[in-house]
Amino acid sequence: MRTIIIDDEEPVLQLMKIIMRKNKHLDIVGEFTDSKKALEGILKLLPDVVFIDIEMPCMDGIELANKILEFDENIQIVFVTAYEKYALEAFKVNAVNYILKPIIEKELNATVKRLLRNYSVRVDDFIENKSNKILSLGTFKVYGKKDKLISWSTAKVQELFAYFVYMRGEEIDKWILCDILWPDYLPKKAEHNLHSTIYRLKASLKSVDIENVVKYRKGKYSIDLNNFNCDSWEFENFIKDNPIVNEENIESYDKSIELYKGRLFGDEGYTWSIELSEKLGLYYLEGIKNIAIYYMGKNSYNTSEKYLKKVIKEDPFNEKNNELMMKLYFDSGSKVNLVNCYRNLKKLLKDELDISPKVSTIKLYNELISNL
Repeated sequence: MRTIIIDDEEPVLQLMKIIMRKNKHLDIVGEFTDSKKALEGILKLLPDVVFIDIEMPCMDGIELANKILEFDENIQIVFVTAYEKYALEAFKVNAVNYILKPIIEKELNATVKRLLRNYSVRVDDFIENKSNKILSLGTFKVYGKKDKLISWSTAKVQELFAYFVYMRGEEIDKWILCDILWPDYLPKKAEHNLHSTIYRLKASLKSVDIENVVKYRKGKYSIDLNNFNCDSWEFENFIKDNPIVNEENIESYDKSIELYKGRLFGDEGYTWSIELSEKLGLYYLEGIKNIAIYYMGKNSYNTSEKYLKKVIKEDPFNEKNNELMMKLYFDSGSKVNLVNCYRNLKKLLKDELDISPKVSTIKLYNELISNL
C-alpha cells in the first residue's frame, strides 16, 4: 500500500520509517514534518494510507485527516501520538487505528492487517461501481454520473481524453498536445484544432454531468480526474506495490488480476501508449505467475496449473515459465504431464524458431524425469 508518514519531529519520523520499512505491505512514498506541505503532497502522491501525528503546529492531525478525507474518502488514516486523550476524537474521523508512541513492530503489524482488509474492499468497490469510471484495459469506455456512457463527438476528442488518462490528469503543455494529436500540422492550425477539441471535450463531459474538470494555466492543460476510478491505474498500482503474493493479499491479487482485460485502450492503437501497454501486459503475466507460485507453495497443484497455463498461453516461447510448469508436474508426481510439457515446448521451438530448448531447460528436464 502506498504510504505517507507525517510527524513534526524529524527523529520520530525517521524511527517510524525504519520500523515501517520492515513491513512488506507498506511502500513509503512520502514523509513530511509540515502538515500543510503534507496535504499538498497527498494530492499528488495519492496514497492508500497515511500515518499522522496528532499534535502538530499550524494544522493538527485531526484537522489534516478531515481535509484528506474530503479529498478522497478511501484513503485510510492511522493516528500516531504520545497521548491517549485524543482517542475518541480520532475515531470520530473513522481512523483505522490509534497507535501510541513509540511505535512497536507488533502493534504496526496488527494495524497493517486491518489496513489490508479495507484495501481488499476498495478493489471490490472499484469492480462494482461504475460511476465516474474509466475502463481502459482491453477497451476504452468512460462512465459519468448515473452510469452514463460518454459518447465522444470525434475520434480526436476521445484520444485527447485518453492521453490525459495516460498522464493521470497532470498538466501538459498545449504544444505537446498539438504535437501528439496533429504532428503534421502547422502550429497555428494545430493550436486551432486543440482549442476546438478542448471545447468538444468539455461538452462530452458535460453531457454526463461532469463539469469544471478541464483546467488551463500558463499554457498548460490538465484534467482533474480525482473523482474517476480507472482500471489500469488500480491494476498498475496494486501489482507494483505487491511484488509477492501471500496470505494477506491473495484475495486482492486475484481481483486485481481480473481487472486486466487486454492491452491499454483496446484496439484504439494510440502509438504514444505502446510502451505503457506493454509494461502492463508484463505486469499481468508476472502477476499470474506470482499467484501460481503461491499456490505451488500451498501444494494446490490444480489451481497453480490453471494460472501457469494462462501465462504459457500468452507467452509460449518463455522457457522459464515452461520450466516452472515442469517443476509443478514433478512436485505433483505427474510424469505424463511433465513429458508432454517438455515435448510441446521442444516442438514449438523447432517448428516456429528452428531452435532447441536451452541447455538449462534440457538439464532440468533430465533431472526431473530421472528423479520422478
